[in-house]
Amino acid sequence: MLLLPALVARPTWSLFADDELDQVFYAVASLPRLRRDSGGVSVLSLMRYRSSAPGGSNGGIIELQTDLSLRPEEQTEAITLARASRAGSVEPRMDSPLWLDGTATLSLLGSAVDGDDGPVKAQPSLSGASPAAFQAALTPEATTVQWEALREGKPALQVSYRMHAMARIPDGRVHAYARGTDVTALWDRLSAVPDVRGALVEASAAGVEVLDWPANGDPQLLQTFIDWGWDWLAPWLPPHGTPPGSDIDAEFTGSAGLSWPFEIGGSLDALELPRDEGCFLSVDLSDPIFQQRRMVTRCNADFSSGRIAAVTARVDYGDRHHSAVFTDNETADRFVCPLDPALGRTVTVRPVVSFAASSAVMELPEIRTDMENVLISVDTDGWLVIDLSAAALDWATVRHVEVGLRYEDAERGVERVEDILKFDAAHPAQRYERALYAPVTRPYEIRLSYDFTDGRTTDVDWAPATDRTVILPPPSDARRPVRLSAAGWLDGITAFLVDLESNDGSGHTSANTVRLTPEADTANWPTGSADTAASTFKYRVTTVFADGHSTVDAWKEAPPGERLHIGPAPAAVLEVTVVADLVDFSVVKLVKTTLSMPGSAEETDTHEVMFTPERPTSVGLRLPVSDTTAESPHRYTVTSTFYLRDGERRSTPETPGSDPVIVLQLPPA
Repeated sequence: MLLLPALVARPTWSLFADDELDQVFYAVASLPRLRRDSGGVSVLSLMRYRSSAPGGSNGGIIELQTDLSLRPEEQTEAITLARASRAGSVEPRMDSPLWLDGTATLSLLGSAVDGDDGPVKAQPSLSGASPAAFQAALTPEATTVQWEALREGKPALQVSYRMHAMARIPDGRVHAYARGTDVTALWDRLSAVPDVRGALVEASAAGVEVLDWPANGDPQLLQTFIDWGWDWLAPWLPPHGTPPGSDIDAEFTGSAGLSWPFEIGGSLDALELPRDEGCFLSVDLSDPIFQQRRMVTRCNADFSSGRIAAVTARVDYGDRHHSAVFTDNETADRFVCPLDPALGRTVTVRPVVSFAASSAVMELPEIRTDMENVLISVDTDGWLVIDLSAAALDWATVRHVEVGLRYEDAERGVERVEDILKFDAAHPAQRYERALYAPVTRPYEIRLSYDFTDGRTTDVDWAPATDRTVILPPPSDARRPVRLSAAGWLDGITAFLVDLESNDGSGHTSANTVRLTPEADTANWPTGSADTAASTFKYRVTTVFADGHSTVDAWKEAPPGERLHIGPAPAAVLEVTVVADLVDFSVVKLVKTTLSMPGSAEETDTHEVMFTPERPTSVGLRLPVSDTTAESPHRYTVTSTFYLRDGERRSTPETPGSDPVIVLQLPPA
């Protein structure tokens, strides 16, 4: 991936190296350009219209496309500099950064867009030169300004891109933290403070600290990275965030892949503006050009990979149908037909991707547009591609790690696919590729299994992920979840507050507070310590009573295992599974099952379970048994009422039992 900082920074572009591949370089533009078609003509048109008819309108329409490509002379210089940086050892190859997301904005300087005073937004492509297409309807005044400016070569157009790409910082360590309790306590006061960051640092509530930075590191990049750390903390800080529920501690190092922002923008260069009359039209609304619907379609699919054979675009305009087939990025398809006043200028484009050596096809989202220039953006080629790196692991303690990957998307017909990759000191990095023949729009799942040199193993269960690049965490970062559950509720108890604290044995601590109530008597804490011999885990319970008073227990070491039982333990626990699989819910609309057991103070403990057609499955119960003086503490009585769709109701008699499984069956009439 792209390695910060830039090797060379020019006013209009910068050159970056790759963090692993010596022959790969990235040239990132600092100034957007007007996109050029296959004939080298800039994609820009300005049409101004007028009407002398009563109630007629005046104004204009501007359409243009921009991208982040370099000029030929800039591209040549970038390759020369890349070759020189490697002393001729390898022939450099220029590649595009791994863009994760982006937005593009067009500002028409000195004018206003018709119906909206704000800039025009567009979604740039995340592949190739990141082309973006803009269209704006101009007021009469704005049309005059743009017409004169463009014809005289004095552009009044400004375009900015905000892109995020996967990048890696130099070797170093930066710590970002936020103390949940302190930030929450300062929240209201900080909302009125002009320097929120300074106030948080002064109070030691939050901050971004440089723990280590190379002596020859770029100081400007360091300051930019510190600002990035504050942006990373922003969702939990005032004035626009939400107070953190627990402490936040994150350490970013040179081995971590980051989503790094790139701000690219400026006024379009006058040298890029077209001069031919075909780009500037001044017509009356009665002109025949307005009686035709014209559309030029292009495609930016990556055909060079050999995976995509063709992209077919079906164009529909009323009862007129047109198909265009793209096998390269240079083809421009033109569609012209008489304008139908009942349909307006809106055309529907349905793109379909055909794959090489396969009969599978991938339908892309439908495009409905009234623009003259349409770009079919193919940001996914139907493959799940993930770059995985185990560079952060210490192979002196880890023998190997197995990575499980799986993906499914029932809505798009993708059945579950599952694979396992193995990493060791000889194979620390791999690329995973799997053909799905469908857009990758859902998270994949990843599972880790560490095998240590001392014979121990540690597993991290399946978890969703979306990153294209995955840095496998060290085992100390593979946190095991801790599950808490209230073991029982005595009269007068309304809640348990559980303070949790863990230490992974290396000085890294985590803390949290969990609240358990009768309505929510279980909870998960996913940031517990790693399960190692040196790790510790302790907890403290505060019991809250209905009359307002509370009691606080002493800190206790947590017992082994991943489940922590809180509160007074019952005398015994009855485990019962109620099964409704044999109930015909085409006849029955509701089943209510009631279990009763002897309780304390000669009372009866009752528990009800409901089944409906929406959930005709089994339900497992763990019921506390209060009375151990009974003949058998695990006995219960059960009765079920079946509500039929015809209005009839049938009930079973109260029946004693001790079987751990209760199978529901409709009694005869």
